[in-house]
Amino acid sequence: MISLRHKNIVIIYMLYFGDMVSLSPFLEILRREAVGSKITLVIDARFQEAVRYNPCIDTIIPVDRKKMGLPATWKLGKEIGKMHPDILMVLHGTTRTFLMAKAMKAKVWVGETGNPLGRFFIDDEILVERRDCHAAEKYVKVLEHLGVSNLAHHGMQMYTCPAWEEGAKAFFAAEGVKPGDRLAGFSVGSSTAEKNWSAEKYGEVADHFAGLGYRPVFFGVPSEMPLIKKALAHMKRRDEAIVAAGKLSMGEFIAAASWCAVAFANDSGPMYVFDSRKVPVIAMFGPSNAKLHHPLGEKSCALATTDMPRTQDHVNHTIRDRSYTPIDAISVSEAVCAGEWALGMISDERYEGHLAFVEGNRHGG
Repeated sequence: MISLRHKNIVIIYMLYFGDMVSLSPFLEILRREAVGSKITLVIDARFQEAVRYNPCIDTIIPVDRKKMGLPATWKLGKEIGKMHPDILMVLHGTTRTFLMAKAMKAKVWVGETGNPLGRFFIDDEILVERRDCHAAEKYVKVLEHLGVSNLAHHGMQMYTCPAWEEGAKAFFAAEGVKPGDRLAGFSVGSSTAEKNWSAEKYGEVADHFAGLGYRPVFFGVPSEMPLIKKALAHMKRRDEAIVAAGKLSMGEFIAAASWCAVAFANDSGPMYVFDSRKVPVIAMFGPSNAKLHHPLGEKSCALATTDMPRTQDHVNHTIRDRSYTPIDAISVSEAVCAGEWALGMISDERYEGHLAFVEGNRHGG
């Protein structure tokens, strides 16, 4: 057990956008426990919007991983070392984080080593990448390992700023959205094609909820426009849809997500955005392990095709081995039913536990 109070704490965590969102419960607990401490977060510069306005962080050090070679990594570690960190927490170890940690010379180094040599230098090696809990909880368990007993938190959270909120407001005003209008958010893409539920099915779901008075909003990046066009082509009410893809900054998207009464997404960063903004989200899971990555919101639920063992986590390996049922086994009616449950239109205990397996899935034990 180490004291987190009145310390200079540095956290290295250079993963992806969704991972940054899943870190928020850890940050909330750490901020509460680390009374009088300064908390610095070293992250991948591409994803800093995910935590830029998080009040649990005092300083963010963005790193351009693509351009920063090993000599520059060592130099940055030396620079951070001038802050005289009392505690260094490495939550995802790599060769880069090992070099940075060595150069930093913190009084106490805990977490992952990132290199076999690290075990000779680290003070408390902790297995962070565990498979017995949700992805957000594995970081919370690091604090439990360090002696923190009050692990209560408010789930995944993201924060905005007035400029982002104004950007979202201006966008919706230009699209004719009026006070009192109800919106349904859609994110039809992801980082991997196998994780994408059929765009045509998204269009059918959007059409259904448009008929119930929820105007569809399709979020995304410009490269996802072909998928969005496919979804729109399967809508009878396509004229009611709003296409936000490519028209909002990441920060404005975070703000705009809050305007939605419900959302539908694949296993992706946007799924975590909706969940962190307390929007009920229905998330489609195929090759991803829904047990480890499902949304956490009270009225959010993952629809999964395959009941995988918790140890099966690397989505690329699952796709390679074809050890899953394709995501399109999820029917439109299943997504519609879950969405109506999320909106309080119907009761269905299948969705109460954040995770529902569709019929015909493979059981992984």
